[in-house]
Amino acid sequence: MDFLDKIKQDLRPDTSALVEIGIFVKEINKEIKKSRIKASCVAGGSVAKGTFLKGDFDVDLFVKFDYSYKDKDISKLLKKILRKFRPVTLHGSRDYYQIRHDSLNYEIVPVLNIKNPEKALNVTDMSFIHVDWVKKKLKKGQEDEIRLTKKFCKVIGVYGAESYIQGFSGHVIDILIVHYGSFLNLLKASQKWKPKLVIDAKKHYKNSADVKFNINKSKLEGPMIVVDPILKTRNAASAVSMEKFELFRKKTKEFLKKPSEEFFVEKKISVEYLKSKYRKHLVVLKLKAGKGKPDVIGSRILKAFRFMESELAKKGFEIKKSGWHWDKKQNALAWFVFENAVLPETRIAEGPPLEMKKACSGFKKEHKKTFEKKGRLWAEIKIEKRGIKKNIEEISRKKYFSEKIGLEAIEKYL
Repeated sequence: MDFLDKIKQDLRPDTSALVEIGIFVKEINKEIKKSRIKASCVAGGSVAKGTFLKGDFDVDLFVKFDYSYKDKDISKLLKKILRKFRPVTLHGSRDYYQIRHDSLNYEIVPVLNIKNPEKALNVTDMSFIHVDWVKKKLKKGQEDEIRLTKKFCKVIGVYGAESYIQGFSGHVIDILIVHYGSFLNLLKASQKWKPKLVIDAKKHYKNSADVKFNINKSKLEGPMIVVDPILKTRNAASAVSMEKFELFRKKTKEFLKKPSEEFFVEKKISVEYLKSKYRKHLVVLKLKAGKGKPDVIGSRILKAFRFMESELAKKGFEIKKSGWHWDKKQNALAWFVFENAVLPETRIAEGPPLEMKKACSGFKKEHKKTFEKKGRLWAEIKIEKRGIKKNIEEISRKKYFSEKIGLEAIEKYL
């Protein structure tokens, strides 16, 4: 697979970005010094580990507050430090901030400066202990293996631990590469994965039963347990859903059977792309996502999409393929490929068992055409709205959908 070497080279970041990041970090540290607060700003995440992707990354900066600030609102203190840069507040377990500076997007997170993970008051406080562990464990060239895995996961749609993605976080990918050694080793190993998989890279525990006994049961509901090397009671992969677990295994199997550069080429999802892919029986919904924290907006889109899919199925539409895409701005698309884009003139509704006389009487009053079959009462009901467009419009007006997302347009290619 010689093409992987070329892809690795293409994914290596331009060092000029590091220079720009360094200059901005110095600017923030100047503001910290002016405030006379015991803290310092440093690069974190994939930038600190040297595993970020060329031209495809946001910069995580961490302002490390002295532990003496543990009882203070360090988010509020950080907001004052950053006011010169006009930050956008993002709400989380601790508020953090987003800043666009020159050509890069930054997320600036307040943390306590700790060396012992037991002292963490928030999971983000352990970020630098994670960075140190990864930098210590990575062998020469494994940064390329991490980038390759990230890109593969992005393209197949399983990258990110956000609630609307429920996939593999960068931290989990780091641990998997440390554990398996390389991208290809990981892919081969995944073919033997089964639900309730346990990976304990640091060998904190004697066996799988020991792992499951010591980690909080609420964090064991997913298909995989990746013991956090820094905090052994934490499942780093608790966000991974069964859907994304199986999708990863399916795509790795496809790649191993027929390796191709296409697995590393991100498709730009647009109406034109969907038309070329599905050709007919396609309906595309253009959605207005609104503004807010990405995790919140993404979750709203996902819930609205699933509601639309479920309601269409209840009405009798057979959906062959469906999906959604969001550009993390204000625009989103949802699409459905139908077996039947027009409902029949009538449908058969199931009624109560014949022995339930009172219920049968009420069912007959409710429906004009009823008949008996297999010990039950049934009714033939005329379908008033048969076309896909009118049904989508009706569903979109329902409160559960309309409170989450706005429907801008329906485009049919039938």
